[in-house]
Amino acid sequence: MRNIKIGLALTIILFLQGCGNIHTTPDGAVVAFIVAAEQRDMTKAWNILSPELQAYYNGQGEKMRKSGKGALENEIAKITKFRTVKKDYKIEKDNTDHTLINIITIGGPVHKVETVQIDGDYKIKDAASLKNLLDGITRERTEKDVY
Repeated sequence: MRNIKIGLALTIILFLQGCGNIHTTPDGAVVAFIVAAEQRDMTKAWNILSPELQAYYNGQGEKMRKSGKGALENEIAKITKFRTVKKDYKIEKDNTDHTLINIITIGGPVHKVETVQIDGDYKIKDAASLKNLLDGITRERTEKDVY
């Protein structure tokens, strides 16, 4: 039920941004990634990563004898509970850099997520940005050994 409420809230945010491709804005790409992560949809999540970040995960996957998507899935699988948008955090565009999105946790730190525009769509730029994004939306995480 909680995931339905989260999905509904994120859907409303996406709707308010207007019709069309959500990835055409930096904050839209971040929201789309959050929705994909919560739904455990690795294909959608993978498509929101920049080529640089996909290459990083492909390298991680080789070490684990998995694909890049498998390595990303392993990273997201560590999240056991997600924070709730508006209750636990909010997403804001940075005032000075339009490609930078701030995930502001209520009563906590600000997590900066850098995006990059590729062929008209925005993507999560690098591993540091994805780590910040996941830290910003994660309530509880389990540390699993990776082989």
